[in-house]
Amino acid sequence: MIKHFKKYFFIVSICFFCFTANNVNAQSDLGLYGLRVVPQSNFNNPAFIPDGKTIIGIPFISSISSSTYSSSFSFNDIFIEKDGSDSLYLNLNSLISKSNEKNFVTEYFENDLLYLGFKIKRSYLNIGIRNRMFTRAMYSNDLVKLAWNGNGNYIDEELNLSSTYVNHDHFISYYAGFGFMIGDNVSLGIRANLNQGLSSIQTSENQLIIETETHDQNVFSLRAKTGFTVNTSGLLRDSTETEITPTEYVFNFKNIGFSVDFGADFKVSERVSLNFSVLDLGFINWKSELSSYENSTDSIEFTGIYADINTTEDLFQTYVDSLAELIEINEFEQEFKTQLPTRVFAGLEYYSLDKTNRLSFVFSGTFLKNYFSPAFSVGYDKTVSKHFTFKVNYTYLKYAPLNLGAGLVFNFKPFQFYFLTDNILSAFYWSGQKYINFRFGINLVFPQQGSIKKGEPVFRE
Repeated sequence: MIKHFKKYFFIVSICFFCFTANNVNAQSDLGLYGLRVVPQSNFNNPAFIPDGKTIIGIPFISSISSSTYSSSFSFNDIFIEKDGSDSLYLNLNSLISKSNEKNFVTEYFENDLLYLGFKIKRSYLNIGIRNRMFTRAMYSNDLVKLAWNGNGNYIDEELNLSSTYVNHDHFISYYAGFGFMIGDNVSLGIRANLNQGLSSIQTSENQLIIETETHDQNVFSLRAKTGFTVNTSGLLRDSTETEITPTEYVFNFKNIGFSVDFGADFKVSERVSLNFSVLDLGFINWKSELSSYENSTDSIEFTGIYADINTTEDLFQTYVDSLAELIEINEFEQEFKTQLPTRVFAGLEYYSLDKTNRLSFVFSGTFLKNYFSPAFSVGYDKTVSKHFTFKVNYTYLKYAPLNLGAGLVFNFKPFQFYFLTDNILSAFYWSGQKYINFRFGINLVFPQQGSIKKGEPVFRE
């Protein structure tokens, strides 16, 4: 029994890890914050007013951003190269030794579909559409041990998997933002977002404690305390209906929510500025293509199966079917609401007299389910000319403390090209990193009429 249970659970768990590994992203864009030469810095603080009279983001490529953060492992920690070959094999022993009691993998992805910005005297109006995805997976170290070693190595021990959950939201935001100056030293900004929910997975409750008990020599039974509820939207339909088509997925306007972003930027002196922002303060109501799942029993006990090994019967399938009969799952439809993972930023800036050099400190944090993920960054950026700005920064996260970032911005009227990362090693050695981050894009930036001669770059000295 123990041998088969290990095989079955291993398959299920590998599916879980494959899911989370392909949907991982989180603390993001610390290098972008305050870099006003890039209009998209307004995303992280609506009070930032960029240069340029009119700004047009190239559709779909004006901003592509992704950020991945794992508390315990990188790709190289779990896939080991075989000696004398280029092939890899899965080895979770390293992950078990490095895992905490509770572990997480998070992902944030964002892609601009439309970006338009207009300078109106001393104010800035921008509108746009963003494709956005948040995925958060939490797992216990006991889950990894059970997946890799099976229950046979933990006889008469409890394995607690209750901290394991997956939460995922994919949505499109239609937004309008407005930033304005108050006097010469203060700017305020606010952005309203109408959120169109596309798909969601929400583990609202999970209790799973497994114990393999000894009854006699070579006689064991499996006991488990169970209690879980998982809500989904936009992923599955009833088996009697047709599958969800890509068109139906993208143009589903039944899952609607709202959120707000706001920020402030204070010029303390000619050289010092303070600023802060709060982002994604809001929710999405999920009302279509619903499927929810919950357990029908609070506990199960499994003592094995009776089968004749001399028959042609598939013993493993019989084992799985018998276990599945004990773990009854109720499927039903239920509307639900999700809160967006709210992010906060706070920044301190120091400028040189000619404003071409800037030192910055940024604190950021993301509120996840039952967890607050903090980070901070120290940076330096230099406006070398109207054509070129560069930035370097160091970013600290609790489980990935060493991240050296870089940014390059090229401005040639009217085109602007930029690339930013909080961890430059992730561009060359992504498989060894716990934190992977990048943002790049292309904008058209038109200056105020007559402010820059033809052929000159967009940004003033």
